Amino acid sequence: MSYIRKINSRHGIFNFCNSDLLIGRSLIEYGEFSEIEFSAMNKFIKDGDIILEIGANIGCFTIPYSKKVGSNGKVYAFEPQKFIFNLLKKNIECNELKNVQIFNNAIGNTNAILELNDFDYSQPGNFGGIGLKEDYDNSYCAKIKGIKKNKIKALTLDNFLNLKKFNFLKIDVELMELDVLKGGSDFIKKFRPIMWLENQNDFPNVINDFLFSIEYQPFWMETWLYNHNNYFSNTSNFFGRTSTLNTLAIPKEISKNYKTIFFDKVLTPDCRPKKSYVRTFS
Repeated sequence: MSYIRKINSRHGIFNFCNSDLLIGRSLIEYGEFSEIEFSAMNKFIKDGDIILEIGANIGCFTIPYSKKVGSNGKVYAFEPQKFIFNLLKKNIECNELKNVQIFNNAIGNTNAILELNDFDYSQPGNFGGIGLKEDYDNSYCAKIKGIKKNKIKALTLDNFLNLKKFNFLKIDVELMELDVLKGGSDFIKKFRPIMWLENQNDFPNVINDFLFSIEYQPFWMETWLYNHNNYFSNTSNFFGRTSTLNTLAIPKEISKNYKTIFFDKVLTPDCRPKKSYVRTFS
């Protein structure tokens, strides 16, 4: 396919759509994607950890996760879009990663069969912005091909209660983050993982409010997409002030064990982020 491109990046070999206006453009111009965000969450991941990544896309975080947790750790990555999942699979194979298991599934608040449009990935789009909520308008993210719908099996986090241990949960599912949390109530209660969630919801913030209810301390972390110290040393900022807004959630019983000075502590559901970071964390 002429619109599939392969590069050597900061974190390894990546196959991706050069028609992707966000992830693809970032890999082409900078040899990385959202590296400032990764450097922030990386402080909470260690060798031997078990990670669940919900919404893995082509593996921009999956691959460095795999390298960080090492042979004693494990990464379980979930990506519902079949075409993107196949690129994720190829990237895992190209980088010869043995500690990653991937699933072509969605994660939500119940076990169900969901439907998703068929997209034209050869045309420009933001394929990481495609969502599964019924009222989510994907026409803003990608060109839809006809009326065909693809069926996707959705699971819940509670399906994975048989794991022996679990440390870190990453969720980026286009406004379904709360659904994932609610479908994993027993899972979260059992393992009490550190969590990193995309959080673009309104205020009062329902995700942070829910985190308070399950005895977690949330922190805001807003990071720019453009990294001045990018892998290709490209000084042209094509993303301007575009940023990603995430919530770091730490169980209250262990929150004092972690250095969170660079994060905005959330005190109430109305609490808004105050800082935005433009450089990676060492």
